[in-house]
Amino acid sequence: MMDYVGWTNEYLGRKLDPLGDGISSIEMLPIAPSDLQVVNAARVSMAKLHTEYDTTKDTGLINYLAKHNHWTPFSHSQYLLERHMSTERFVIWITETSNEQFVRSVITMDKSVRFYERGSLYAFLKHGVITDSMRTNNKNTLNAFKIREEDKDNHLVEDWTHMLADPDNEWWNKKHLYQGLGWDTDKLQVAQFRIRMPIFVSRQWYKHQIGFTRNEVSRRYVKTSPEFFIPHKWRLQADNVKQGSSQEIHQHTDDMAGWIADATYGVQAKYNEMIDVENICPEQARSLLPQSMYTEFVETASLEAYKRLIGLRTSETAQLEVKKYANNVKKLLTNGEV
Repeated sequence: MMDYVGWTNEYLGRKLDPLGDGISSIEMLPIAPSDLQVVNAARVSMAKLHTEYDTTKDTGLINYLAKHNHWTPFSHSQYLLERHMSTERFVIWITETSNEQFVRSVITMDKSVRFYERGSLYAFLKHGVITDSMRTNNKNTLNAFKIREEDKDNHLVEDWTHMLADPDNEWWNKKHLYQGLGWDTDKLQVAQFRIRMPIFVSRQWYKHQIGFTRNEVSRRYVKTSPEFFIPHKWRLQADNVKQGSSQEIHQHTDDMAGWIADATYGVQAKYNEMIDVENICPEQARSLLPQSMYTEFVETASLEAYKRLIGLRTSETAQLEVKKYANNVKKLLTNGEV
């Protein structure tokens, strides 16, 4: 069993280069719910990043997102609560929120239920669960959703959101103690990454949907010159499988890398010409771009979801490129070596 230690490690904020070309990257982000996190998730679409909250521009963006129900940027702010309610109310609550991807672990259940509940800021606000930490960390979001001071959840006993927001909290070190209770804390813990990968790799990565939320750069908004992944070694087809490759490298792989690069950057030049010279809209011009183009996205998921992804994408039959990304995510989550 892999020992996921959270991000109390040297890798927080450090970029790894899975494909070794100086372009690919995986960066582990801190789990710190905030309005800045919301706007940065939204601005991924435009390939922008703010290091400080702009009270004018960022507040205006949050208001726009809330007004038009663009919920995914709010889903990256994750909160972990300990809650206590009657058994009757608990049954009603889990029925009312069955579509919200809340994750729960029951601590005690008798005439009342005490449980941990982890979910997105958006889901909690949608159902009127508001904590003091939300008011502190996401006050502009609450204002955008017109959350009033008197809108409080009567069933909230204790706000444990700091456990998720603070990477040095003992929560991360108590995982094995909790396993004796009969449930796995990995589904309550989450990790967040900013990832750059070629589109043909991301299409495999995106097959993993359960427990994940993502915001990706959009070429409808971005018109800067794209970057591409050009393999240095071209593998031959495998004889015994319908998909995949062998370990054998084409005898003229160096020559192939050269003419593939020429063809790829010829497309890049034509794309830039359409944007800069012909004034073609980015949403149409992007249709020229090949699957080797790099995309970038912010991704938040439970450790349980990452364990599933890593298990499948590091298997013997996984494509080499996606395997390199999965191994690097594993490295960041385990303090281990790839």
